[in-house]
Amino acid sequence: MKNTKQNNGLLVENEIIEKAELGDNVKLVATDHLIVLTKAKMTAMDVVKTIDSMSTLLYSLIDGLAECCGECDGCDHCDDLDFEPIHLPDEVLEIASIPSGTKLAAFVEEDGGVVHIEPAEYDYDISDVPPHLLATFSDYGICLGELDALLIENEVL
Repeated sequence: MKNTKQNNGLLVENEIIEKAELGDNVKLVATDHLIVLTKAKMTAMDVVKTIDSMSTLLYSLIDGLAECCGECDGCDHCDDLDFEPIHLPDEVLEIASIPSGTKLAAFVEEDGGVVHIEPAEYDYDISDVPPHLLATFSDYGICLGELDALLIENEVL
């Protein structure tokens, strides 16, 4: 693959298409953080082989995440996770001069009785991970507390 700077596009060389056995008619599917080039028309076996290739990629990514997060065996790191994002009515956010859609963080005063809610100093945390993926990661034994820390730190893996 070559990144062509002239037209700000991506050029996929014929050799790569041939190696992938895509044939003459290809289909490009773009989703969030992923572009997939497949055969335009597939037989049942083509679909099976495509799923197999994608699952290999999926498990490779999960293995990489597991390596970075480590295994969880009921560690203290995971006990205090907040899986629910904080939501306030738009009217309250407007009064506080906080733009709608801003990620919020909450802090409790040590004396108790007062909770401070303010814009978070980070973009992502564990509450941004879809529940079905949290379940998969948990089943896989990935430490969700460490994943939360990596998300907050915006750590490059």
